[in-house]
Amino acid sequence: MKSIWVAASVAAAALAGVAATDARPAKDGRTANERLLAAAVAAANASCGSAIVAKLADGGRTIEATQREDTARGCTQAFEGIRLACATPAGRAAVSVQIKRVGCGVSDGRPAVSFDRGVLDYRIEPGLAFPNDSRMVHDYLMDHLDVEGRPLFVQVLKPLEEASLADQLEQTNRRCGTSITAKFDWPSMPAPAIKLRFPSNYCGHALDAVTRVCVDGAGRQAVAKQIKRIVCGHAGERSVSLEDGVLVFKSDFQSSGDRAAVLEYLQNAL
Repeated sequence: MKSIWVAASVAAAALAGVAATDARPAKDGRTANERLLAAAVAAANASCGSAIVAKLADGGRTIEATQREDTARGCTQAFEGIRLACATPAGRAAVSVQIKRVGCGVSDGRPAVSFDRGVLDYRIEPGLAFPNDSRMVHDYLMDHLDVEGRPLFVQVLKPLEEASLADQLEQTNRRCGTSITAKFDWPSMPAPAIKLRFPSNYCGHALDAVTRVCVDGAGRQAVAKQIKRIVCGHAGERSVSLEDGVLVFKSDFQSSGDRAAVLEYLQNAL
């Protein structure tokens, strides 16, 4: 029993020693949280191919020692959010070009995250946990980093939307015995609609209508002969047209009955 007590005492002393070590500055003058921040900065830069630097500051003034630990700990979440934003080639390109510095400080009524002229400003509430801040920073960057005049999330979601369209198109071609191609008219798509994944959803209505025409031999023959390509876009008013083998469907992303509207048009046009 005595040996167990001695082992427990040694373990407790060891943990206390670790805690005391983490609370003290290391030989390089940095605390444990500042070392964690340095690791987070390095990880983000490695993922993003960037050279972003971190600055702990409060309104241009150096942060007091009592706040420095909380700020350094919170700042790791900002860099984790940046790293997450670099999960795609579009994200890596945007971050590496547009973000040069991250300033971390204590909240003083300013927004938790803001971005201006290459500087991402991140504000923390001392004493609060930061479990979701990395995702908050990621989402902010998706909305505010610019790629060709549109939010970063547009470039990130495009491949996902195109993959979804390809899956739906494969089913249509299999049912109809065709080799129809399909694409989105991206310039016509509003960014908020892309964020909600409307393009593949509404284009799926047009593909489903084409599939329904193929319910019998006559329908399959008509589709195979007259539809070679499908283009899906957005417009203020829903429209359907078929010319030179190209079926163009434009949705307003609001009206109901898209499948029925496209089906009725095809039944009259084919």
